[in-house]
Amino acid sequence: MNSNYNAFPSVIERYEKRLTQLSSPLRERLQIYEGGIGYLIGDVAFEQGYTPYRNINSAPSDLDYQLLAKAGLLLASGGKSGELVVTTGFPSAVYEYYKSKAEDFFAIRDIIISYNGDTLAAGELSKTQLTIKHLDIMTEIMGCIQAIRSSEPTHADEDFFVISLGYGTAETALSTAAGPIQRTCLSLPGIRRAVSGLQEELSNSFYLGMKNEHMLNQSFQRGNMVIDRKRKDLTNVRKKQLQSYYAEVLSPAMRKVFIDADFEKASKMYLVGGGALYEELVDCFQREFEGVLAIIVPEFAGHAASLGYLHKSLKWTGPEFAHQAVGLDVGNAYTVVATAEQAKERAKSPVDSAEY
Repeated sequence: MNSNYNAFPSVIERYEKRLTQLSSPLRERLQIYEGGIGYLIGDVAFEQGYTPYRNINSAPSDLDYQLLAKAGLLLASGGKSGELVVTTGFPSAVYEYYKSKAEDFFAIRDIIISYNGDTLAAGELSKTQLTIKHLDIMTEIMGCIQAIRSSEPTHADEDFFVISLGYGTAETALSTAAGPIQRTCLSLPGIRRAVSGLQEELSNSFYLGMKNEHMLNQSFQRGNMVIDRKRKDLTNVRKKQLQSYYAEVLSPAMRKVFIDADFEKASKMYLVGGGALYEELVDCFQREFEGVLAIIVPEFAGHAASLGYLHKSLKWTGPEFAHQAVGLDVGNAYTVVATAEQAKERAKSPVDSAEY
């Protein structure tokens, strides 16, 4: 079954004034109200706000996580009230601690989402009422493994390495048909480390003003930044910082947890997460493992966790209720929500669906 994805930057900003005269899809103009206070979510927070933020690895009990989760569920439901089956996850390092907090937030109850549904008319706020009738919580790395093993039937029984390159956290594992080898499962600092390096380097020569790390990450992804009304090419600095991140964080960790016997089991390494989209970083893996492993960046690399979560939800719903299945990945850089393709028609109105 094919999947649809909605993705938006994981940032929020308090914004009391109602947005008006925006004709873009809801994903690009998310304004959700909590306790009577309005918050911009995602792309529109960068466009209309001043200093959009999200606390790194915030807990499900925190406001920023809850607003991002509600925004994801709103897009998954197509703005229509109803029942959902949700699977979400967390990095292994915080999984046990956050699991119970997530269960409290997503408990089988009605979640009321108040939002600015129509910026072209000055009507009342729109409201969507969702019931989470079943919840599963996984580690992010297991979600990524689930996505890989479900993508092609031949992956079901083969052993492979997987490296999830997230913004806040990177994770490693050797996955076998019987499950991951625990010795190889490790949580490490994510791409944020390279972004911080870029910030430090630029700060030595330029005044960066009010740019916080989320704004800098957007520039890091684009490979350019406007400073003092001049566009600066960041590709060389980005390459340098990514190579430093690999050499000082990723490579030493992999040498520590992967032993020769592991390479006799597997001949492939899958790179997933936002970091897998940087060719400079992929090149580092290819150089280190040349002649030993085939380095593979699957087409779903940027949303692997949400895809794995979706497959978990689909196992519970079955084909008949596949439209209720949701994979929700509230990441530190992006929030990605995955739904089954057959839900597409259901999501056309009042929310415009967009692929990631």
